[in-house]
Amino acid sequence: MKQLFYILIAAVSVLFSGCQKLATREQYSLDARFKSVFGFPSTSSWVYYLSSDTRVKENVTIKNKLEGKMRFDNLEQEFISYELHSDKDSVQLIRCMATGENTARWSLLYKDSFYRQVAELYYSSSLFSGIMGNGDTVTYLQNLSVGDVMYYNVVELKSARKKIYNRLYFAENTGIVRKDYTNGKVFLLKSFRY
Repeated sequence: MKQLFYILIAAVSVLFSGCQKLATREQYSLDARFKSVFGFPSTSSWVYYLSSDTRVKENVTIKNKLEGKMRFDNLEQEFISYELHSDKDSVQLIRCMATGENTARWSLLYKDSFYRQVAELYYSSSLFSGIMGNGDTVTYLQNLSVGDVMYYNVVELKSARKKIYNRLYFAENTGIVRKDYTNGKVFLLKSFRY
């Protein structure tokens, strides 16, 4: 009978210690501003055109979108991941991860024979910046004219790696509005839909 009592006490202790761990789990979420730049529905698509020859068009669609929360012991991180499929370019993988309270990380991986990272952003308290150590830089533009559309509060990412892109330009509720490739080509956003 005494053994049963000790087993019952041990089971209750384990139960309460497990509940305590759940209660103290840190939860990191992607905020609304971050999602307005990178969190698009799986039905989204963009049409770009080559700035030097407007007859050359590129159609990009989202495929294989995943979103949710990753859980590790006492940590829960919200994430978004999707592929950008182009009719002119290689598949690109976008990864977004909440890394702390009001912080997140965005990565662009480009597929050649395998995926390789070509651009990365850090996000903290509603501001984007390059990742320390990789040399990418971020500039904020009050506005940017792309074709006949004016975009406001644009984030310009200048890649130090220059593997695929020299610069990418992002606008809220739109995504990438301009892509400057290392080969000199510039693709401008013509239209998009959710």
